[in-house]
Amino acid sequence: MTLSNKVALVTGGAKRVGKAIVRTLAKRGCRVLVHYHTSQAEAEETVRELLAAGHEAVALQADITQEAEVERLVETAVQRFGRIDVLVNNASIFYRTPIATLTADDIERVIDTNLTGTFICSQKVGLRMLDWGSGHIINMADVAGLRPWVDYLPYSIAKACVLTLTQGLAMEFAPNVMVNAVVPGPVLFQDDTPEEVQQREIDKTLLKRMGTPEEVAALVAFVAESDYSTGAVFHIDGGRSLT
Repeated sequence: MTLSNKVALVTGGAKRVGKAIVRTLAKRGCRVLVHYHTSQAEAEETVRELLAAGHEAVALQADITQEAEVERLVETAVQRFGRIDVLVNNASIFYRTPIATLTADDIERVIDTNLTGTFICSQKVGLRMLDWGSGHIINMADVAGLRPWVDYLPYSIAKACVLTLTQGLAMEFAPNVMVNAVVPGPVLFQDDTPEEVQQREIDKTLLKRMGTPEEVAALVAFVAESDYSTGAVFHIDGGRSLT
């Protein structure tokens, strides 16, 4: 599938890896919907950058853990651009949860956004894609779903579940809607991640370096253009999943 003139919705597209994905899809010819929850200023700035570069883009707000808000998000997107050809489930929350202070509320909060939100968006958009006869859904997982990170147990659990969700959705939406997962390794750490933790994760990669948001975004675009892949897991982790 060529991405020229296709419509792409990227959740959490205002900053970090999401912003790189938005930029790359726009450069490939997509009209992009930049979703945000609380990062309004960043989303609007991202849209201004895209518009200045001659791309078509709009920012849309929603809490993806709430079905009614996702339905509103999808309806607004369809009213604006007519359809959604590519959904990138990128929105997530990521913060340290040491086992000594980890609470059930932490687990619920992280899973609500990283897993439940991914499901809700996939369901609401995927059913529309079935009516349209085609579509690509790309779920952003994480190497932590295969190799859990110390102090990030809820996040690791949620991302592991995203991999199973991807395969299940691929079966539910076949043959016309393709669902795949992209698994980044160390790319961007939170500001409060200790340097020793960062270095430990980098040292575990075979390439001995962090990846970049742009490298992840390039793989997302490749998957979006692929017409014979569904239920697959694409790694871009510097070999971290092998160690």
